[in-house]
Amino acid sequence: MTLIHSTSEFDAWRKNVANQTVAFVPTMGALHRGHHSLIAQAAKECDLVVVSIFVNALQFGDANDYIKYPRDEQSDYQASVSTGANIVFAPQQQDVFPADFDCYLTPSSLANDFEGKHRPGHFAGVVTVVHRLFEIVQPDVAIFGTKDYQQVAVIRDMCGELHPTIRIVSFETVRDSDGLALSSRNARLNTASRLQAQIIPRALQAIANLHAQGQNHSHVLINEALKILGSEPSMHVEYLEIVQKDTLEPVDEARNAVLLFAGVLDGVRLIDNLFLQ
Repeated sequence: MTLIHSTSEFDAWRKNVANQTVAFVPTMGALHRGHHSLIAQAAKECDLVVVSIFVNALQFGDANDYIKYPRDEQSDYQASVSTGANIVFAPQQQDVFPADFDCYLTPSSLANDFEGKHRPGHFAGVVTVVHRLFEIVQPDVAIFGTKDYQQVAVIRDMCGELHPTIRIVSFETVRDSDGLALSSRNARLNTASRLQAQIIPRALQAIANLHAQGQNHSHVLINEALKILGSEPSMHVEYLEIVQKDTLEPVDEARNAVLLFAGVLDGVRLIDNLFLQ
């Protein structure tokens, strides 16, 4: 049995493989090639790979977003197994958060700005569910994608405090042929909006090119990106900032830094980032 729904069944499986290393890829389903890549990488890290599929209501600020979130367990299960998962753990709400659950976490200060500012309560929901899944799965390694750069940083802080034996590994964002970062939200873009969204990778590539030519002044790079993004009237930029990669503090010089972006296009919120080494 490679598809497990209950924590009791998972606990029994976990005890039987106690002498093997386990890599864990937590997801909310709606798997795409980015997830497939993480699962394949996880298979290289450890003896066994566990993929979780759990839509976490705690991290949705809008109840309608939670209701509308795409769910196709069978498709996600098949994709997980075909790309290297040994176990797909798809628990019920009451298994992850039983009636007497009261261990709600507060994220570190890395959660205060950017996504944390625009989505109040989001990161509290993220660290709470990841902590709970770590308790159940007991992985040696946990694998995340860097498209949600701030999220990985916040999870890394939580893990260092509560799960110091778990190694957090992150892998580069996987992009579609048009340069747009793969995301379950992309499916909500219509044909016209999808074309308009290509302004995001174009702006990031322009910054990458300028930076490669030796331009390190953050304000110059940001202004160039804003000029390009501003050429698409439908794009509403929520934030565009260059920050130090560990502290997420804004920096004047783009060295060992990350550009963080979030914008809304046709009612769909999109995020992306760019490493500036």
